[in-house]
Amino acid sequence: MEKLKKFVKKNQVLLIAVCVCIAALTATFFAGGNLSDSKVQTASTASSISTTSADTETTSVSATEKITQSPTDSTKSNKDNKDKKDEKDNKNSEDKKNSKVSSQNSSSSSVEKSEKTEQVSGNSTSDKKKPSSSSNSSSKPNKKNDVQPTTQDKYKTDPVPSGKPKPVEPQEQETKDTNLYCTFTITCSTILDNMDALDPEKIELVPKDGIIFKKQKIQFKEGESVFDVLKRVCMDNNIHMESSWTPMYNSAYIEGINNLYEFDGGRWSGWMYCVNDWYPNYGCGVYYVKAGEVIEWNYTCDLGLDLDSSWWEGAQDWKDTHD
Repeated sequence: MEKLKKFVKKNQVLLIAVCVCIAALTATFFAGGNLSDSKVQTASTASSISTTSADTETTSVSATEKITQSPTDSTKSNKDNKDKKDEKDNKNSEDKKNSKVSSQNSSSSSVEKSEKTEQVSGNSTSDKKKPSSSSNSSSKPNKKNDVQPTTQDKYKTDPVPSGKPKPVEPQEQETKDTNLYCTFTITCSTILDNMDALDPEKIELVPKDGIIFKKQKIQFKEGESVFDVLKRVCMDNNIHMESSWTPMYNSAYIEGINNLYEFDGGRWSGWMYCVNDWYPNYGCGVYYVKAGEVIEWNYTCDLGLDLDSSWWEGAQDWKDTHD
């Protein structure tokens, strides 16, 4: 202990110097760590500021681009709206046009047949004249200037006279096995008075008495239409018959029987059907036969006026305005 005291006293100055150095080193060490943290924090802050500036710049550029593109998008939008409007106008125009065409009676030649033509039995001639329509399978023609009465049904058909049977949709009619009887005939007698209008190649097709199928009682099933009965009669008796379906009237259209077609006997010629001395103003495919009825298929050369002058009051007006 005495030796230690002597050593400290003897080396007092040296020890103080050592202590001062140690204190200085310690201070420097802690000061250096704080400076490093400060530098790191400063660098982080600078990075954050840089990022914020970049985000601000990006946002600014994005906003600028949006503003720049806005007029173009607006122009494009206006153009699209205009195109849609033009398309809508064109569609409306086309609908009006189709409506006008569909309002015509099937006696005009503009009614299109959309389903396959059905041909019953043989003995057909070559180069048959393709008809467009006949009053046998549709409503009566519209009156002067094609003005339609508001009382017409969805098939453009005038109201059925009081006491006469109304048409029945095919899908609503059920055929039964019950066998019934009616009287049936097919004639073309009116052609005999219009032979000069007939194609020379078809003169031999016209019977001398104008009767293609003699009036007789035939059997049919309950729920069959006039069209169904006609098909079976022609098939069973080897009589040519050609028909097509007319969606516009939801009924069959008889184009030709015995190779005699509409227009073969003149401009106003074609086939018409009659039931109990009445010419229905709707298609043969929606008239359902009842027991005991008398059915006639007659060829007209004068829009039905040569068969029954009163069958349609507007027939003469139609002829006068559609020459």
